[in-house]
Amino acid sequence: MSGLSAAEQAQINLSLGAVVVGNYLSELTMGIVLAVAWTYFSKFPADPWWFKTIVILCVTLCIGDTVAYGIWNYDWAVANYGNPAALEYIHWAMPVGGCFFSLCGLIVQIFYAWRLWVMSMKRNWILPIAVGCLSILGWSAIFWEVHVLATHHLITDFSLVLPRTYIFTYIWLGGCVGADVLITGSMIYYLDLRFRIEHPNDYHAPQRFRRIIVRTVECNLLSLLAQAIAVGLYTQRSVGFYYVITDLTFAKVYTFSLLVSLNSRPTDNDRETSRKSLSEYRGGDIDLNTLNDGTHV
Repeated sequence: MSGLSAAEQAQINLSLGAVVVGNYLSELTMGIVLAVAWTYFSKFPADPWWFKTIVILCVTLCIGDTVAYGIWNYDWAVANYGNPAALEYIHWAMPVGGCFFSLCGLIVQIFYAWRLWVMSMKRNWILPIAVGCLSILGWSAIFWEVHVLATHHLITDFSLVLPRTYIFTYIWLGGCVGADVLITGSMIYYLDLRFRIEHPNDYHAPQRFRRIIVRTVECNLLSLLAQAIAVGLYTQRSVGFYYVITDLTFAKVYTFSLLVSLNSRPTDNDRETSRKSLSEYRGGDIDLNTLNDGTHV
């Protein structure tokens, strides 16, 4: 690369370096997702078929986007190493990866919306619909950006519509954050605050409920951190392509959230103990049989 000018070398560092680092994180998080998915199928072999279908679909999307990003990394870092002209083109993995992670995020948040509906004893339609609408809004914003990437060939062409992409990026962030806040707040209410209000003097949240709340908050904070970093870097032109570092992990972050939430449920051996711990605090006829055995939430 000694024949390259300083400007070309700087451009390669900002573009290729970001893709290489992001690919490392993508593969690392993919390994974590596979490990957690193995745990899920080992602990809950009797889960409903459509639970397993959702997990398999999300893990498949993660594998697909990891493979696409790996090919992108190979094309830029190996096949076209030291070739600045190759870095001027929009690689096909960019729109494909965006399509995969946005679809994965939509599936996970719709699943959470369903869980909220079940936790409300199928009485509260407003919260699930609100979460669904915010999720679809975020997915639509990313889908528009995917369309722009797929219909342009040069990165310079994409930069011409960059001001409009900022708007859609903020719409995506607002939709995802809004949905995550509603999900987290609603789970805290239905699994803890509601019982405390109805039994202010003698209620102690079952350990499994506390575990679900903690895991939900942790996973939503993780996705929020990744989204905030991506948007923050995206608005800073001086960092080049480094905003893709977290983009390459979004599908895995969403799937990890889904799997951790599912794995936080008690196994068959734990459920009898959980029933006894909640039997005194059914509040509003919420029976653990409904939450565990009937709906598997």
